[in-house]
Amino acid sequence: MVGFVDTTDNMKDFNQKFSGTDSGPYVGKVKYTNDPLRMGRLGVNIPELSQTNSPGPDDCIWCQYLSPFYGAKTIEATSKSDPTDYKLTQHSYGMWFVPPDIDTDVLVIFAKGESSKKNAFWIGCVQQPLTNQQVPGYGASTFTELASDRSTGRERGIVAAATGETQNYGTDLLPVGEKNRRLVEGAVSAESANQFRYPVNRILADQLNEQGLVKDNVRGTTTSSAKRETPSQVFGINTPGRIRADSRELNIGPEGIPVKPDRNPGHSFVMDDGDAQGDNQLTRLRTASGHQLLMHDKEGVVYLANGSGKAFIEMDIDGTVSVYSEGGINLRSGQDFNLHSDLNINFHAKGQINFTSEANIALNSEGYIFAMGDAGILNASQKGSIRNFATDGITSHTQGIQFHSADGRIDLASGGQVHLNSVGPKPIMGPSWLKADAVGIKVTEGLIDIDESNPIINGRTNKIDNKTTVSDFVTHEPYDRQSSTQRKKNYINEAMAQIKKTSPGLSATELKVIKNELLKQKTVSAVVDKLGRVVKLNDKVKLPLNNLNSLISKGNQIQSIIRDPKSFAINFIQGKLASVKSQALGFIKSKFRF
Repeated sequence: MVGFVDTTDNMKDFNQKFSGTDSGPYVGKVKYTNDPLRMGRLGVNIPELSQTNSPGPDDCIWCQYLSPFYGAKTIEATSKSDPTDYKLTQHSYGMWFVPPDIDTDVLVIFAKGESSKKNAFWIGCVQQPLTNQQVPGYGASTFTELASDRSTGRERGIVAAATGETQNYGTDLLPVGEKNRRLVEGAVSAESANQFRYPVNRILADQLNEQGLVKDNVRGTTTSSAKRETPSQVFGINTPGRIRADSRELNIGPEGIPVKPDRNPGHSFVMDDGDAQGDNQLTRLRTASGHQLLMHDKEGVVYLANGSGKAFIEMDIDGTVSVYSEGGINLRSGQDFNLHSDLNINFHAKGQINFTSEANIALNSEGYIFAMGDAGILNASQKGSIRNFATDGITSHTQGIQFHSADGRIDLASGGQVHLNSVGPKPIMGPSWLKADAVGIKVTEGLIDIDESNPIINGRTNKIDNKTTVSDFVTHEPYDRQSSTQRKKNYINEAMAQIKKTSPGLSATELKVIKNELLKQKTVSAVVDKLGRVVKLNDKVKLPLNNLNSLISKGNQIQSIIRDPKSFAINFIQGKLASVKSQALGFIKSKFRF
């Protein structure tokens, strides 16, 4: 860096080097970013002062960095003799956003109005025209083109149709890079310039594909970009990103100094007030590897996920908390560990469920306690006894053989008589009906899981077989969420599919209007009411009455689940048990009245 005009050191030959007297501001180009003092200073060439556009080291000026906010404890509060006491040294704080890439334009001023002397400061970066699609959130677009898709007649990148990214990712909305500014600026008109498509940011798209989020416009791809609308509703910052391992090395620095210009995506912090439709209202913090914290106002979602896609935590608008982990979930408490549910608690394990207590294990139910084992049920006490007590009777039945043995005496005691073989065996004496479905355990199996190693293949969700008894099976992304919002959307989509099928006279525009009216409704009940009015008042809607009644019934069920899950709980158990209890006790009392 020898030869720089160092405005901090106030080089003696500064006055002789530059002849300008105007304090500026000046637009200069960054040529050096390696500040020996590590203060964010930039080596900048100002052509109006250096009189050259091909500067050497001697033609550049060290321009100091002006942070939007910075401070340090006064030097008057520091020790004059103790260099090691943290309390007695200076403390610094502030904002740090440096450096920009080489050849970035910056605005430079000189303090005290002395352009030819000292105190040069760069006060901001000058945005390059047509190069802000990736700021600040690596915005996505459907207007894309793959370099491999260019044919001989499209060398300049002008294409007339989309390139079919659906085959690769299942969507055409993908994160993109910037248009090639050399080609765009060389276009003969603004119209022809707009025809140039964005290159797909394959690094980020592949990362989202691996996470299972590439088709998710909430948690994955984002429209948050400075170019989305004007005036912009997007605020934030993203870092340049680390230099790629396979970056080219170009001799484009002063005097042919080699520069590595190619970068991976960086970290981003985005605050988005939403697009014209009110979507994408969010705050998102995402790292270069894909770790993210998302707070989405429109969807009512708080989402925390790691970059590999192997773990996430989500809180939805209904208050549902979903947790997914490919590796494991470990919890420990030094005091009480409490679980409470106002409805059901479901456990499902492909291996064993183990409970161990160094004291007692207590099972208490205000209803019944059921124990079912397809292979068998074993009870053992290694150091004590096993005792059964019931106020209403004890019955048992087997289709095989019953054995009772003791190393000591066997006693049969009764307040009345003891009968042996006085009645025949009756299955009703044992709960042969006691199966999983009889107590409300619903087994769901089939293609319900996602292959975590390849969640999306050729644009399609890669589903695999699994089995569960839980009410909401959390999977690797793309997780099929069932929030109240999603239930409402699914219900509307089903209703619109039936309307479209039975009402061929409706145009695409009319169908869209009906759907938008349904989407405006805040609850499923409101959707049901609106649907009934649409069918009644719109002569073009030919939805049969039985279809409408079926949709109304389903909508009411969905609303019952959302509003009051308890009222929708299965009543089978109580009814079944009441029936069996009545039969069993009636039989016992009729045979054993003494």
